[in-house]
Amino acid sequence: MIHFSGAETFAAAPDRVFAVLADAGQLANHLPDSTVTLAEPDRAEWKVRPKLAFLAGELDTTATVMDRLAGQWVKYRVESKGVGSGSVVEAELTFVADGTGTIVNWTAAVTAMTGLLKLAPKGLVQATAQKVIADIWAAIKAKMGV
Repeated sequence: MIHFSGAETFAAAPDRVFAVLADAGQLANHLPDSTVTLAEPDRAEWKVRPKLAFLAGELDTTATVMDRLAGQWVKYRVESKGVGSGSVVEAELTFVADGTGTIVNWTAAVTAMTGLLKLAPKGLVQATAQKVIADIWAAIKAKMGV
């Protein structure tokens, strides 16, 4: 299992940040380089090109809200499937007021990898995922204007 964690600071009130990040459809519409095909509060689906050169085509991705507590935290299960590969990621985000802004503490764990992704060196997957995560946070902040 591969684990990731971090904290992101937003120059926006917690209720605004929670409204975007705890709503699967809103979150999907803030992602970079993706084509959203379903955007609902508890489930979103999109297509995205993988950042790993040995994975071809597009990844079909589904994010499902597993649980949430209004204004405080949200838990997601994100499943991606592509030609010859797949993954499952479980993530949790917590929201903390910080003056007029918000700190989002997050953790994520890759709980399953299949196909070519499973055969890739763990270090390559981890390094690529960290870059993708950084790009996602930057895109979300940019689209929110914070």
